[in-house]
Amino acid sequence: MGFGNTLLTYIVYLLLLAPTGATIAMAVGYGATSLLSLTLNNHWVFKAHAQFKSVVVKYYVTYLSTWALSTLLAGVLSHLSMVNDHLIPIFSLIITVPTNFLLSKFWVFKNTSMKEAQRFGN
Repeated sequence: MGFGNTLLTYIVYLLLLAPTGATIAMAVGYGATSLLSLTLNNHWVFKAHAQFKSVVVKYYVTYLSTWALSTLLAGVLSHLSMVNDHLIPIFSLIITVPTNFLLSKFWVFKNTSMKEAQRFGN
């Protein structure tokens, strides 16, 4: 599920790269896919099935933190002449995907635990 969201982020990045530059393209791509990511993480990745309002603040703190990191990396890497702009998201994802996963697993969806998942028959 995460691959689809990552692919969508990359497509948005590529569409916006020429008209806006790497930093803005990465920021918009990452931000535009946040609701999809929240839904996928809640229902399929962590099988938490938590109520939206119980995880949304923690999720967006995590998401905004990794978004800022991703945007910062895009800005830095776009100024290095040896890095191709089309490869910037790959370098960014190497850092942000594990960071986002760990924060989500151990902080955002931690308190939803198995009791909510069992209530929904999982």
